[in-house]
Amino acid sequence: MSFKPLFEREIKAVLKNPGFLITLIIIPLFYVSLGSIMNIGVRSAVSQVSGYVGVVDRDDTPLSHLFVYYLNLTLDGRVRYANGTGGLGSYTTIILIPRGFQEMALNNSANISTLTKLESLSLVSLGALPPLALQGSFNDALRYALTSFTLGKKIEIGNASLNTSIQLVYQGRVLDYGSVNTFVGYGVLSTFIIGIMMSFTAGFATSASAMEKAEKAFELLLSQPVGRSRIVLAKIAASVVAAFIVGLVFFASLFFSIMHATAFTGGQALASGGAEELSRPQVNLGGSIAFTAVIVFLGSLISGSLGVVIGGVVSDERTAGILVTPIVMIFFGFTIIAEFIGLGLDALSAVLSGLTVTPLPLLLSESNIVGDYSFFYLALTLSVVELAILIVVAIRLYNSETVITGLQLRKKSPPAFSS
Repeated sequence: MSFKPLFEREIKAVLKNPGFLITLIIIPLFYVSLGSIMNIGVRSAVSQVSGYVGVVDRDDTPLSHLFVYYLNLTLDGRVRYANGTGGLGSYTTIILIPRGFQEMALNNSANISTLTKLESLSLVSLGALPPLALQGSFNDALRYALTSFTLGKKIEIGNASLNTSIQLVYQGRVLDYGSVNTFVGYGVLSTFIIGIMMSFTAGFATSASAMEKAEKAFELLLSQPVGRSRIVLAKIAASVVAAFIVGLVFFASLFFSIMHATAFTGGQALASGGAEELSRPQVNLGGSIAFTAVIVFLGSLISGSLGVVIGGVVSDERTAGILVTPIVMIFFGFTIIAEFIGLGLDALSAVLSGLTVTPLPLLLSESNIVGDYSFFYLALTLSVVELAILIVVAIRLYNSETVITGLQLRKKSPPAFSS
């Protein structure tokens, strides 16, 4: 038989597969909706940057007045004086000019503080913070102010720049930007790791169960004198172990690849240019790392159980692979949503995080930032319940299988003749 009829046969088999058709419907619908949801986060970030900026001038000197004047020109009239007692109000950011600003600016050591309203703990919101987006405008306004202030005076000024201290207001709490950025960054990295591990485990568990059916080894396995529940648990455990081995190799290879790509050679170095070293907040991630390890293990068990269920339902390996793909993509999709629009500390976020597992590290990061772990514990409990349900479903599915190993007919023994 030539290649063409074989190819046509395989294509027809794939196109007629219900799982393939379901995938073609689910994926476009889900990711079109995903794009719309992500757009909400982008629009929120744009409005955050383009809002009004309030200024509290505690220095009240000619140079500070010039700085505010030129900053207002640079930002197209979006700067207003604030009284500093009514909170953020209608401002997205308030700039605090400290006492001694004029003297520090003339000595090239000026600094300001900012207080910014944060709508959500998402990558988009943190990446589009007004103090970060407007840092160039701050420096330009300071240079214009110094040039105007020193005009006609024998005062030498260097390359003026501002050191900006950023504080955030989220759910009524004042937070340090460095700590928030560290926790959110760790949460994003952890979701990536959990998503990869769950994909590996689901793939191994599904393909192993479906392959046994295709190779007619499934009936032989079920006919052995061992409980069906042990078979299910063994399959889940084996898929988790296989996923951890592959995951270890994958992440180790990725780590060494990144290290090799970013390594400096010989005399190459990054010059500081005399800039003041940024202070890094001391953030304790010990508890987060321990919880993340628990979440990785729990997520692997859930995806392995789901894979065993799918592999037990379908009749061939091809269908199993087609069905498990959109499920894994949906898991990743919810993670992307959480990264773009953020998770609130509420019941809905807890339920979605608990059922999909992958956003759990982001929920943990927000709990660490705010100091409220009730919704994280709720989500973790839901994940454990989901795991128990999937294991029960898998065991009942295997218990429902009926295996006929064969029929043996015995002849009656001939009667014994008495002597």
